[in-house]
Amino acid sequence: MPSCRSATALPLPRYGLPTPRRAVSVTIRSGLCGVLLLAVTGNASAQLQVDRFYPPVVSAGGETIVQAEGKFPNWPVQIACGRDDVEVTAQEKSGHFSIRVPVDAAPGIAWVRCYDNASASSLVPLLIAPLATVEETEPNNKPDEATPVELPAVLFGRLDKSNEVDTFRLKLSKGQTLVATATAHQHLRSPMDAVMQLVDLKGNVILQADDDRGLDPQLTFHAHEDGEWLVRLFAFPETPNSTIGYAGGSSFVYTLRITDGAFLDHALPLVVPSEPSDRAILPVGWNLPAEGSPQQTATTADVVEVTFFPNVLGWQAHAAFPGDAAIIHETDDGSPAETSSLPCIYAGHIATAKEIDRLRFEVQESKRYEAIVHSRAFGFPLDSVLRIVDLHDGTEVARNDDGARDQYDAAINFTAKRSGQFELQVSDLVNGHGPRYAYSIVVDEARPSVDLTVAEDHFMIKAGQSLEIPVTISRRNGFDQPLVITVEGLPAGIQADPVTSEPKGETAKAVKLKLTATAEAATSASAVHGSFRILGQAAATEAANAPSTYVASYALRDTLPIRQLWLTAIKEAPAQTPNDK
Repeated sequence: MPSCRSATALPLPRYGLPTPRRAVSVTIRSGLCGVLLLAVTGNASAQLQVDRFYPPVVSAGGETIVQAEGKFPNWPVQIACGRDDVEVTAQEKSGHFSIRVPVDAAPGIAWVRCYDNASASSLVPLLIAPLATVEETEPNNKPDEATPVELPAVLFGRLDKSNEVDTFRLKLSKGQTLVATATAHQHLRSPMDAVMQLVDLKGNVILQADDDRGLDPQLTFHAHEDGEWLVRLFAFPETPNSTIGYAGGSSFVYTLRITDGAFLDHALPLVVPSEPSDRAILPVGWNLPAEGSPQQTATTADVVEVTFFPNVLGWQAHAAFPGDAAIIHETDDGSPAETSSLPCIYAGHIATAKEIDRLRFEVQESKRYEAIVHSRAFGFPLDSVLRIVDLHDGTEVARNDDGARDQYDAAINFTAKRSGQFELQVSDLVNGHGPRYAYSIVVDEARPSVDLTVAEDHFMIKAGQSLEIPVTISRRNGFDQPLVITVEGLPAGIQADPVTSEPKGETAKAVKLKLTATAEAATSASAVHGSFRILGQAAATEAANAPSTYVASYALRDTLPIRQLWLTAIKEAPAQTPNDK
């Protein structure tokens, strides 16, 4: 795979991604921006729960029946799907759904929520693939039991018990490059730390991969002769324990993408401006099409862009930088890149040993600036180090290697003591390097702002009672204004009293937003469901000359914040009782 050549720690801002926008059932489709009244017969005292879909991946251009594993006290349920091009329909059998995806649908993730007359589930991921999907065939622990694979392939399976090993057998011709990548922990949140091995038919381990995409493995192999090989997958628990042996269980669900052809590993920059003049997207991978450009499309209102090639495995979901920004790629010859304006997004790879990539930009005396790396949060192995150097005398102005505790993406905030040209330098802390040591760095003036976050994506309120929603407030770059926290989009019969976060004191970093429901907000036979947003309103400032509004988000994944939250109003609180899977 070719490389992409052409102080003070900061919390990473959460740039926007998916928001649910459609509800689908056996016969009903309703927009999620409104309020849905749902009447279903059944046990209204039990809590709906969806743990995962199996298979966890469906192919574009067809219909797939999947099973939602969890608890369904009232069937059928309603479905809210975050992608308009993915149709989800409840089947007659409890827990089973039909998934229809058009042939030209972009690969990626559809986030699905189920809800009934008493409760709602969390959002659950469903992967979309451009090829037909194939399930592993058990038993396949041993080489002579291996599931045969015709390349390219999208496979899925489950390591359903301890010491489980899933094995696949494939052929390669001399000169071909094999790419095999697993998706389990990063997108599906399977609690597994998977290991992948390439093995010859004599049992010799040729390659082993571990923690290449977060905790998920990926390997590449160039065949020097015709032959057959085995790809095998096993796992340890996400959280290490004292058990000696491989782990497994019903939650150890995975997909495998294996090809000897084109594969899009990623596309730079990882963060793209939401209002760009030229995004200058650079695809990176193996055997990519020589002609034609990759496609970019927004799969939901909050997904600014997914980059992919039609009928090619691999895709990149980008995070969004609000507004416009120049995109600057690292240079082909290793010389410093330059930008004439801020904000900018600087992108590249630490591809060789001891490599230091450089970006030069102009600063003004007494102004404050910030630089934030985006890499590890996207599943890349880079342990970034940032330095800011004043080119006038070569002094180091700021340095950082971890944005925060357990956050390996570096971030710097510094004030320029003089006007002139400064240089940003990025490298790897332990001299790691390679074609997947990718990064994108957002460089901008450090403007006062605030991040609002909540700990859940859905909430429940009982008619005639109140609900408190804790809101965490992170004030950045000297944001010192009072912030009025309100709610937008609540259904009839539910109201929220505004609460103010003062610049100092106990409300500066967190508040509790109180929602109150009237006795008529829900009936004994039906619940009210709908989406809402939590807003923070700041007073007008001289700089902006207008009020500033901030929207609270929930971190669905490290790079997937959602801002449309879900509320269910019920008459009776559901009990946590056992239900059939």
